[in-house]
Formats: sequence, C-alpha cells, structure tokens
Amino acid sequence: MTGSPGSRHAHDPGVQLARLEERCHSLAPHLYREQARYLELVRWILPTAVKAAIRHLLCSLSPLHRASLSDHQKVLQQRIDALVQRASSMITIEQLLVLAVRLQDEERRSRVQQFRNLADRASSSVETPVVDAPSPGIELGLDLPLERPDLLEGLLPNDPPSAAEDQLDRSEATDPQSLTPPDSGSELSELEILRSLFVMAGESLDQVESSQESQSGLESGDSNQEPMAQLSDQLMPSTASGLLSWMDSVDSALIRRLRNVSHAVNVELMRAGVTRSLLPIQLLDAVNSGQLPSQSAPSNVLRLTLPLSLAGDDQGMDTACVLMRPSELEFDDHALRRSRSQLRLQRRDLSTLLLKERHWLRRASVREVQNDWWPNQPETPQLS
Repeated sequence: MTGSPGSRHAHDPGVQLARLEERCHSLAPHLYREQARYLELVRWILPTAVKAAIRHLLCSLSPLHRASLSDHQKVLQQRIDALVQRASSMITIEQLLVLAVRLQDEERRSRVQQFRNLADRASSSVETPVVDAPSPGIELGLDLPLERPDLLEGLLPNDPPSAAEDQLDRSEATDPQSLTPPDSGSELSELEILRSLFVMAGESLDQVESSQESQSGLESGDSNQEPMAQLSDQLMPSTASGLLSWMDSVDSALIRRLRNVSHAVNVELMRAGVTRSLLPIQLLDAVNSGQLPSQSAPSNVLRLTLPLSLAGDDQGMDTACVLMRPSELEFDDHALRRSRSQLRLQRRDLSTLLLKERHWLRRASVREVQNDWWPNQPETPQLS
C-alpha cells in the first residue's frame, strides 16, 4: 500500500522550502507597510522631540547665559529646523536601505583592516629574532600565539617540503618584501605560512570590497540614488532569514541616521554657545551600542561624566548633549510604541519560519550529499 502524494511532499525539502517562500511573499507586503508606518511616525515626531531636548538643555543654563543667547536665537532655530527637515526627508525605507549598504561596507573595511593589522603584527614577530629560550613549565602571558613562534610548535601539521614550498611561493607572490629567506628555520616558515593566509584573506576581502564599491558608487553621499538600482530587485527578500536581515538593516540605519542628525544639532548648539563641549561620534556610538553607561537625563538628552586627570585627583566634567534614539522616541509616543509592538509580532512570526527554513535546508543538504555520493546505497545499512 503506497502513501498519498501529499504525504510524500510533506517530507520533501524542496516542496517545504517553496511553501515557506510563498509564506514569506505573503508576509512581505504587511511587513513593508508596518515598517513604512513606523518611519512615518518617526518623521512626524522628530521635530518636536529635538526641540524638547534642546529646551531641556536651555533650562539647565543660568538666566544670564540664556539672555546672552537671545541675539542668536532666530538664526539657531532656523538652522535646527533645516537640519531636522533634511534628516526627516531621508528617513524612508529606500534611503535607509542605501545607508544600510554603506554600513555593511564600513564593517567589511574594518574586517579588512583587522586582517592587515594581524598580518603586520605577524610580520613584525617574524623579523624580531627570539633571543631568550622558552622557560620550562607553564608560562602565562597576554601575547597572541602569532607573536610567539615557539607556541606554534606542534600546532600546525608538518606538510611535505613540496607543499610547504608551494605555500611559500604563493605568500611571496602576495607580499615579497615582508617575508624572510626560506632558511630561517621550521618555526618561522610555519609562521610565514600562517601569515600568508591572513594576507591572502585580507586581500580577497579588499578585492570584493573594491568591486562592490565600483558597481554601487557609494562615495557620493547619503542622497545618492545609484545603489537603489542594485537594491530594486531585492527590496523585499523572499526568505525568513532575508526578511529578518532586512528588518535589522533598517533598524541599524535608522539609529545611524538619528545619530547623525543629533551630532549636527550638537554642532549648532556649540556654535551658538548653548553647550561648551562636543562629544565625539565614537562616544555616541558607544552609548547606542550599550558599551558606555549614561546618567539619568530627560528623553533624547545624553548626560555623561568625562574623567579628567588634574593634579592627580579623580575629577570629572559633566556634559550633556542631544542624542535621538528610537527607544526614547517610542517611550514618549504611544502610537510609535504600538507600531513597534506590531513589528515585534512580525519578527516573532519570522523567527518561527526561520527555524523551519533552517530545518529543511539541512534536510536538503543531507539529501543532496546522499544523492551525489552514494545514490544507490540505503540510508540505514541492512544487517546480514
């Protein structure tokens, strides 16, 4: 007795993945609509929130200080309104996706730089001869194994001379000036092989980065529309993992956009004399990522105590500035908070679909390997 066709399709990874893709296609318009509504509320709330944060900073000043700012009040208001209006016009899904591509390129460049720094440190350790012999017993230290060739002994496989020479030839073709002669010992040759891997990995990432930059043309600023030609066909992904990544990209781009307008407003406030210090952008990013705690302050106002070393005493300087954050905008506005709740519900549904997608992708991989390697052998061996 054979099963029905529907029962066979229930265990077919291709059919199940197609059904998940149809489900994601049906969820994508609702997700896009809710995300667009959320950003529309942000554009509507942003001018009022910026003015409220500036009012809190003005209230902390003395009456004499506020009176001295009355001459520049009108000019400051016009500049702030222009900045907020320009930032609001760029808080759209399309503009945030362009900014998300730029953020991915920045992250890729940082990884390339990390590879280069690691390769430079490895080359410096190769050039520096090891004079002192390693002491017997356990030796604790904070140096990386790449900086200690003696710690690599026994960790790398002993390749035949031909394979080692081929890898050294590749590393010399990559960077011939940074390697020592081949007769520097087995430990140094193993370190050179490891260093060449980092160099080639960094250069491969660099080539991918340069090719994508030449195709998308991201150097012309936030208002450049050329990357949209690359994103037009993939505006809404068709998989659960792609939709979740799409939501994360929009959220991270919105945080960066609000950080940029906050920094521009802080520059105008310092130029007008409202504030006397300007926090670097790195500190604003650290606060957004939760790496730097802040003091209690009104919404969208950042208050920090910067340490100062004066006469050996532990002193600090209190500083305050404007920092627009989506969480605080949601805290002050009920409609925005409700829209965020709807996005969280959709994210939860996508997370459930993501688990199913990963399950059937693993099943598809297992079936592909079985069909390619042992197509005629049963899954479970029969006992003789």
